[in-house]
Amino acid sequence: MTETPSEPGAVLELDGPAAEVIAAVWAEALDLDEVDPDTGFFDLGASSSTVVKVVRVLRVRWPDLQLVQVFSHPTVAQLAELLDDA
Repeated sequence: MTETPSEPGAVLELDGPAAEVIAAVWAEALDLDEVDPDTGFFDLGASSSTVVKVVRVLRVRWPDLQLVQVFSHPTVAQLAELLDDA
């Protein structure tokens, strides 16, 4: 089981299907109950600093993830498709 804190006191599960992991990380970072997999991260309220924090968490599982990939794959569905191939 791979776990990492996203914020002090919070622990997220990073095992499981890519889309579920990414959605959970984004929901935690944005303080949302759930994230629509087809809605862009910035449309959900993310800022550039939020993206940096999320990438730091996701790199625990996907160490080669680049910040630019989140901008070029701005939805959970798109990023999950990219990372499923990684």
